[in-house]
Amino acid sequence: MLFNRRIPSLIQTAYYYDSIGGFLYGIFYGLTLVLIPIVARKIGSSDFQMSFLSAIPFSGALFAFLWAHYSSERRKMPFLVLVKGIGRGMLFLMFFSFHPWTFLLTVFLFYFFEFAGSSAWGGIIQDIYPGEHRGKAMGYVQAEMLLAIILFSYIGGYLLSLGERSYTYVFPLGTVFGLLSLAFFRRIKVESDKKVEKRKRQFPLSRLREIFQKDRRFFRFSSIFFLFGFANLLTLALYPIFLVDNLKISMVVAGKLAALTSLFWLISTFFWAERIDRKNPLKALCTLFLFASFTPFLYFLATNIWFVIAASVCAGIVAGGFWLAWVGYITKIAPPNDVQVYWGIQFSLMGIRGAIAPFVGVGLMHLLGIRNVFLISSITAFLGFLLMSRFFNKNKQIVARSI
Repeated sequence: MLFNRRIPSLIQTAYYYDSIGGFLYGIFYGLTLVLIPIVARKIGSSDFQMSFLSAIPFSGALFAFLWAHYSSERRKMPFLVLVKGIGRGMLFLMFFSFHPWTFLLTVFLFYFFEFAGSSAWGGIIQDIYPGEHRGKAMGYVQAEMLLAIILFSYIGGYLLSLGERSYTYVFPLGTVFGLLSLAFFRRIKVESDKKVEKRKRQFPLSRLREIFQKDRRFFRFSSIFFLFGFANLLTLALYPIFLVDNLKISMVVAGKLAALTSLFWLISTFFWAERIDRKNPLKALCTLFLFASFTPFLYFLATNIWFVIAASVCAGIVAGGFWLAWVGYITKIAPPNDVQVYWGIQFSLMGIRGAIAPFVGVGLMHLLGIRNVFLISSITAFLGFLLMSRFFNKNKQIVARSI
């Protein structure tokens, strides 16, 4: 779309459909996903239900290693479109989600299937974008997606403020754009899909141990990432609780905060897009880990909306490069035939911490107070930054290892 002329001709067709799909996904995201936690609290979700909601996005990730194995034996694109299409279609059930538990069940069904296609997505991205252009292409797609998020999260916040049950039609409206996004992404030709022969194999339960034993660098990286990710997810359920209960923000303000985060996400994306191709993605992750530790610390200090505004800016800066650096590193160190398995491991570990950390965070909130949990999260994330910096200093050369 907007950056076609800055993309090498050999990947322009793939980028074109990817960018249109990304823009449509941004509309979907802005009208639905970004405001789900605030809506959940507004319709009466308890602290436990908010913890459950924070854990829901990772429910599908718990099975990512299984999904990765399953999708690696099949054509990746049809598999991704099918499972993500089922997941997004589930959000039409918002028409009938009037109670917090039915609302949460609908969100659960969406995320369960949405994550099922994530490992296949990693394989597709490796296939369609060569390593020297991958960060740039992904960055521009992300930028166009963010333009839509910035506009439609503001529009979504306004529409959701029109009535207590307005989400029952705003979310299904956004879902239409989510399905259109898949329709355009589906047009990308994935060369490796032409060579796949469907075979039935036993699920190799020993594969995870085998990879970690043979690739100790990947094991150490995953361990540090797990600690940092746990710190981030510790406060995931607490942010909407704090905003609604302590600061009493409206849906319009929630939409503006989401738009602000997306704006700095966009700015950060432009900054990191080409740098990650030229430099070690680990160096970017170190910087982003440091910025990520500021967000919960600002909530710890927050006595008014201005602290939250600063935290939203930090969150946007981190979001802009985090995914690009993470994808960039994993796709570069993983053996070509094992990219989906490596991603399956990463998403499965994310599912484990996502299923535990939000409940721990709410439990600590009742024991220590919400602000102290923000402080614990900040300190732990900063420790992750120190460990990742040490890891980077010992692993500056990126080489894919055959296992």
